[in-house]
Amino acid sequence: MSRHRKTLCAVLLVIMVFTLAGQVSAKQYTVGLIVKNLVNPFWNYMKEGAEEVGRELGVNVITLAPIKPDNVEEQIRAMEDLIKRKVDGIVLVPADSNGIIPGVLKANAAGIPVITSNTRAFGGEVVSFVGVENYDAAYSVAMHVAEQLGGKGRVLILEGVPGAQTAIDRKNGFDDALAKYPDIKVLASQPAKFQRAEGMLVMENLIQRFPDFEAVICGNDEMALGAIEALDAAGRLKGTIVAGFDGNRDAVMSIAEGKLMVTLYQDPQAQAGDAVRALIDYIEGKEVPDRIVVKGTLITKANVDKFLEMYGVK
Repeated sequence: MSRHRKTLCAVLLVIMVFTLAGQVSAKQYTVGLIVKNLVNPFWNYMKEGAEEVGRELGVNVITLAPIKPDNVEEQIRAMEDLIKRKVDGIVLVPADSNGIIPGVLKANAAGIPVITSNTRAFGGEVVSFVGVENYDAAYSVAMHVAEQLGGKGRVLILEGVPGAQTAIDRKNGFDDALAKYPDIKVLASQPAKFQRAEGMLVMENLIQRFPDFEAVICGNDEMALGAIEALDAAGRLKGTIVAGFDGNRDAVMSIAEGKLMVTLYQDPQAQAGDAVRALIDYIEGKEVPDRIVVKGTLITKANVDKFLEMYGVK
């Protein structure tokens, strides 16, 4: 090979290396994921989903959560921290849909795109919302309970965190489904903040207030599992239908054991992973829909084996 040709090849190689290096560095984004807490397994599943997609895309994912579960002031401080770090985007799961607005506005002012996942923000500029249709999913859970009751009975409802869009939508879904059955009476509907310990405490109090009821519908699995503990301790679990929402591992095992009757799997990994993917698409100038729907699936005794296998239990 001539000296001229060798030189030309060397130049082309250098150009190619620099071009590829530019392509790689351009994709090395850092995004933040802010969840409601890392106590509830559901948010840990979201963390795993975001980080998995991050590894796939070569994106650094920073996950932050309040020390005090569901504390919106801590979430706003987390957003401020991510803004100072000059992240390329934020995936946000608001603890309070109204309370988080100042944080979203700060990200907007800093030119950092925000995508909400699982729970909507009620203000500020948001690129997209990724999650299940909470109202429809909750409606399907309550309808299943109503059918199991034969269209009549007394029901207690444990709600989530007041002010969170998920709690509002799920409560509305429960109420509208049960309203179709005139012989079903809702004895009480009380917040238990999406927490297992709170669910157990609220259930203990409701057992004292209402000696007779046939079903307990809960806005998430953690509250449902807490309610089951209280019902079991009081000797009231047998003959009482308990419903949850999320489809986490403990809930799936509870269904297999015949304690929890139904829950709804809402694929937290996909909710976070799809949000990270959409955020990177937006950053790179691609068109992103303002709504990305994640499919929910009812879990009952009939299909629980599939989910036990998914969680590696069976």
